[in-house]
Amino acid sequence: MDSLEIHLRHVDVDLGTARILHDLNLTIGGREHFAVLGDNGAGKTTLLRLLVGELWPSQRSSGQRIYRLFGEESSSPIGVRPHVRLVTPAMADWYLRHDLRVPVWEIICAGLHNTPFLYHEPAESEREKARALGLEMGLGLVLDRPMRAVSTGQAKRALLARALIASPKLLAVDELTQGLDRQGQLKLLDALNRIAATGRTRLLVSGHGLLPVPEEVRGRIYIEHGRLVDRPSQVRPGALELPQGQAASSRSGAVVELESCTVVMEGRAAVDNLSWTVNTGECWGVLGHNGGGKSTLLQLVTGYRRPWPGGEARWFGRSGLTRMAQIRGRIGILAPWIGERIEPKATCRDVLLSGLCDGLGVHRGLSETQVSQTRELARAWGMEDWLDRPLGSLSYGQARQVMLGRAVVHGPDFLVLDEPFSGLDASWQARMVELLRHWAEQGRTLVLATHSPEYMDELLTHGLILDQGRLVAATEWSALRQTPAFAALFESAERSAGGS
Repeated sequence: MDSLEIHLRHVDVDLGTARILHDLNLTIGGREHFAVLGDNGAGKTTLLRLLVGELWPSQRSSGQRIYRLFGEESSSPIGVRPHVRLVTPAMADWYLRHDLRVPVWEIICAGLHNTPFLYHEPAESEREKARALGLEMGLGLVLDRPMRAVSTGQAKRALLARALIASPKLLAVDELTQGLDRQGQLKLLDALNRIAATGRTRLLVSGHGLLPVPEEVRGRIYIEHGRLVDRPSQVRPGALELPQGQAASSRSGAVVELESCTVVMEGRAAVDNLSWTVNTGECWGVLGHNGGGKSTLLQLVTGYRRPWPGGEARWFGRSGLTRMAQIRGRIGILAPWIGERIEPKATCRDVLLSGLCDGLGVHRGLSETQVSQTRELARAWGMEDWLDRPLGSLSYGQARQVMLGRAVVHGPDFLVLDEPFSGLDASWQARMVELLRHWAEQGRTLVLATHSPEYMDELLTHGLILDQGRLVAATEWSALRQTPAFAALFESAERSAGGS
């Protein structure tokens, strides 16, 4: 018998001094595949890490975790680890934070040995297997690029390929569709359905209540506040409040002006000869497939990348060549590429305070009024208990909430969001929409890149579509929805979903 069984009996899990999971009783076995569902901070990621052997049950309690594989039983995960794989958003952040110039195909190939990258020259058969799987996952154009030069969605697919190449008996995927466009989601769900149908790999996927899951994943595990429950409670938190005492600027005119801007990364134009103007009070949605250039455009818009010679970027009517520090004081940013620059050991308090001075987890020279204002925002948003915890100790969704607080704590005139709904549960998504609606009503300016514009349909005034770094369309939102380019992005995916 070569199937893998995992049994939890009254298991607790502690991280530091905090108890994260409580009295778990669960059996993973047979042929059933499971979705682990719960709100931000419920304990989903910790549960997956416990099941694959990355975390141990608490030594302060008498609970047991038992593995059965190849007819043998063990409380240790050591013999099981070669046969299980876990994919989390934190893995992509790790590769980006270390800025390794390792091509995507090598990262996929390293999955054969469950190492971050290759420590030896791969056999030709291993190389071919990695490249073939990369092609199957739609990564043909980026296999020879380093991980830092691919989009969030492409990085997610690369890590899934890295996990699948070893044909594991258990594949656990945290935040299953996070970072993927709709076509990418459909391709992923189709691939996982085919894997599940073989019966060789059991799937464990985690997410929120609205998570799209493969059809073969029929089992449900609900978790709430670290405890397994029959059904999650429906508690809607209060609305998010904006920082007090910071009115929007009364100035009008252009907030951002890009003229003939090109950004080259790894020898290719990630943004290609693009001209675009965002005026005060406009709310723009930036759309496009994974790898289309959305995040690079937002980095350009916020001054984290500069255009090549011949292009020019201006903010509030001024060039950013000598005044970028002043300009950034009027901009708020929520983006994965900001989070990856912040040391995971930085406390949530320091991360929030750093938003007042455009710092990345560090701050200085703040007044007591500013510190008090930040503390009040944390209290109003339900984050007060996290203030002294390291950012890296939070769940992915909780960390996104802290980073949103950092983006708005200084009351910026211009807010830039890269996939703002990614990693947030349904209640926080609703709170985010209300926050942004309030933001727009104050006359502030908003630009967001998203694969889910339906959340913002009533709020967006304008839209832009990118394809391989090139501007395909930029117009009022109602007109953009009628364009063939918009239909190609969304309607075709919806038809495919309806027919699957």
